[in-house]
Amino acid sequence: MKKVLCLMLACLLLGGCSPQPAPDTAVSAPTVQTSPTEEAPMGLYVPEHPLEQSAPGALRVFPLRRKAHGILAMGGNLIALCGSGTTVLTLLAGQDLTVAATSELDFHLSEDDPSLQIGPDTLSYYDPVRRETVILSDQLREVGRVAAPEGLTGSPILSADRSTLYYCTATAIRAWNLETGIRRCVKELSYEVQELVGLHQQDSILQCRIVRDGEERTLFLTADTGRLLRDVPGDVWLETQGSGYYASVPDGPVRLQLFGQGDGEPQLLTPGDIYASSFYLQNQLRVITVSQRQSPTLDCYDLNSGLRVAKLSIDGEYEFVSVTARDEDSVFLLLKDRDENGILCQWNLCADATCTGDNQRYVGPRYTEDSPDVAALTRCQAEAARLGEKYGIQVLVWEDPLRVAPWDYEFTPEYLAPVLSRELTELDQRLSYYPPEILEGIKAHFSDLTICLVRKIQGSPESGSLETATGVQFYEGSHAYITIAVGKYAESALYHELYHVMETRLLTDSTAFDRWDALNPKGFTYDLDYSANRTRHAEEYLQPDSRSFIDTYSMSFPKEDRARIMECAMCDGNEDLFRSSTMQAKLRCLSVAIREAYGLKKSTETFRWEQYLKP
Repeated sequence: MKKVLCLMLACLLLGGCSPQPAPDTAVSAPTVQTSPTEEAPMGLYVPEHPLEQSAPGALRVFPLRRKAHGILAMGGNLIALCGSGTTVLTLLAGQDLTVAATSELDFHLSEDDPSLQIGPDTLSYYDPVRRETVILSDQLREVGRVAAPEGLTGSPILSADRSTLYYCTATAIRAWNLETGIRRCVKELSYEVQELVGLHQQDSILQCRIVRDGEERTLFLTADTGRLLRDVPGDVWLETQGSGYYASVPDGPVRLQLFGQGDGEPQLLTPGDIYASSFYLQNQLRVITVSQRQSPTLDCYDLNSGLRVAKLSIDGEYEFVSVTARDEDSVFLLLKDRDENGILCQWNLCADATCTGDNQRYVGPRYTEDSPDVAALTRCQAEAARLGEKYGIQVLVWEDPLRVAPWDYEFTPEYLAPVLSRELTELDQRLSYYPPEILEGIKAHFSDLTICLVRKIQGSPESGSLETATGVQFYEGSHAYITIAVGKYAESALYHELYHVMETRLLTDSTAFDRWDALNPKGFTYDLDYSANRTRHAEEYLQPDSRSFIDTYSMSFPKEDRARIMECAMCDGNEDLFRSSTMQAKLRCLSVAIREAYGLKKSTETFRWEQYLKP
C-alpha cells in the first residue's frame, strides 16, 4: 500500500476541531435500570490452577465458568463479555477479580463493535433490539439512552463527551447534537455498504468503512465539515492518543503494524510471526501478538525499545480469545477451554518465567513497493537459491518470477522481505515432506522444476483463465513451473499444484487410475468445466459419513478431484474428510499410483499423504 503514512499524518496534523463538552442533560433520562449482580462477592482467583504451569510465577488464573467472548479494561477494573447469543457484561474488580456488577443484554455485543465506546467512568453501546444507544456508569448502572435516528444504517457512535451521535444513513454521514437537537449532514455518501467504524483525535476524525464496486475501502473524514482526508483500500485499524498513533494496515498477505509520533517518520513493527494476530495496548505502548496452532503462543513487544520483552506458550487445549491491560506491569488474557468456558489469566510481563532476554530489534523503517528493502530482498534471493540447490529445483522470489510468467497470467511481486523470509522457511518444511524420489522423478519427466513465490496471481479474461488464483502450474517446453501466492493459502496451493505436476507421470507410469471412475457414486459424472460446479447441488455427495468428494470443485474434473484429495491429505486437521469408505478408497488409490510411478512400492514408510489412511 503506497503512502500509508499520509493517512495517519492527515489525521494527526488537524487541530482545533474537537467538540466542546455538553451538559449531562443532553442525553435522555434512563428508563431501565441495570440488573444487579446475583453472584456472591468473592474473587475468581484459583490458586495452583493447571494453567499456571505454562509459566510458573507469571500467571494467575481466574476461571469465569461460563462462555465468554471478550474482555475490556475500564479504569482499574475489567469488563468481561459473557454469554452465547446474548451478552452479560460482568464488572470484575480488585486483585482477585471480584464480580462487582452485571448487566444483561438480550443481543450479542462484540468487544470490537464500533458502537462500544469505553471511557474512564462510562461506556456506551448500541442496542439493535430496542434501537437505542445505551450509556452505563463505571458500576454498570444505566445513566441514559438515545433513540436511533431516522434512516440509521449500521451502528451509531456516541462521542466521548456524550454531546454528539454520529451515524450513517443510505445517503450520508450525519451528526446529531443531543443538546440542541440539531441534525446535520457531515458528508453525502451513497455506496453499496457504508458504516461508521471509529472516532479519532478527540472525536474530530471520522472513520468510515465502505464497499465500492465490490471492493472494501476505508475513508477518513473531518467530523466538522466532512472533508475527505484519505481514501485507502482495505480495512484499516487506527488508534490515536495525543500526537501518537498506532495503525494496523492491510498490505498483501499481512497486516503492517505502523506507529509513530506527530509528523515524524513512521516506524514498522515486524514481529517474529508476521502472520500472528496483533493487539495494541495503548496504556503500555506495547503490542501482543498471538500465534495459535495447537495451543496459543504470545509475544510481547515494547514499542519504545523495539524489543520483544516477554514470551508465553500456553500449555493445554485452550483457544485464545482476547487481551487487555488495566495497569503497566501485566496483561489479562481471555482463553476458552474445550467446553468454550472463559478463563482469564493475568500475565506478569516482568516475571522471569516469560522474559526473553531477546536483544534483536523488531522495529525499523517502513519500506514500500516503490522503495523496498533491497538489501533484505537480495538476501531472500540468495536464500531461495540455497533452498533450490537443496532440493535440486529452482526457487524464484521478488521480481525474478516476472521473467517466467506465462502469457495468460500476471504476477505481482512480493516486496516485503519478512514475508518472503517466512515463506521460504515454510516452503523448506513443506518440500521436506516429499521423499527424494518424488522431485527426482519430476525432473526425470521434465528437464527441471521451478517454484515461484509472488504476492498475487491474476488471470486474463481473454484467455479464459481464472480472475485470481492462489496457485498455478504451467509448462514451457520441457520446463515445469509452479507459482504460489504467499500467505494464508500458500501451503494448500503448493500441495495442489505440485500434485498436478506429479500426475503427468502418474498417468503414464501407473495403472491405478484406470479404475478411478468406479470409485465414484453410481450415476455420477464430472462437469468437465471449471465454473459449473459453483452452482451444483451436491449435498448428497458431501455428507461426512458417506462423503465422495472434498467439495464441489472436486467434481469439475478427475484431475481436480485427485489434486484436492492430495492437498487435503497433506494438511493437518483433515481427518474428518477421510472418514467415509469412498474417501478411504480414493486416497488409497492415489497412494498406490504414487508408489508405483515414483519407485516407492517397497518403502515401509508412511508418507504424509497417507496419514489419514486406516489400516
